[in-house]
Amino acid sequence: MHKSKPAGEGAAFDSILLEAIDETLLTYGEETKFAFFEYLQKALHIPRRKIPLRIDDFSKALEDLFGQGSRFFEIHILKNLHSKIGVVWELKSSNPWVLPDLTFAEYVNRVKTYFEDADRYEDQMSVIVSGGEALEMYK
Repeated sequence: MHKSKPAGEGAAFDSILLEAIDETLLTYGEETKFAFFEYLQKALHIPRRKIPLRIDDFSKALEDLFGQGSRFFEIHILKNLHSKIGVVWELKSSNPWVLPDLTFAEYVNRVKTYFEDADRYEDQMSVIVSGGEALEMYK
């Protein structure tokens, strides 16, 4: 878990999200990555650093460029994101066979909330339970 966060609400998560996007685009080559960010900047006025704030627009740009193939990009980004945060995130549902119908932006926002809540919870736990006490609890 990332304990020290840069100044600004969600800055740590936003940085991790951008890394996940970069890695996904890099799998298609440096030129593809550069062209995509160039398109976002020039056509949609979305600089790379603003993607986390405009995740809906980012998702729409993927869909405009790649059609149904955009879902593949989004899934790949989400896999990279989960790998980077090191947390398995589960949606609780009354029916485990039915997943909620979430857009890419909704999913990213939920993962961000989970990431930030888990970080706060971990910080609180480190204050409440010392290392020795934690070892005793798990014997």
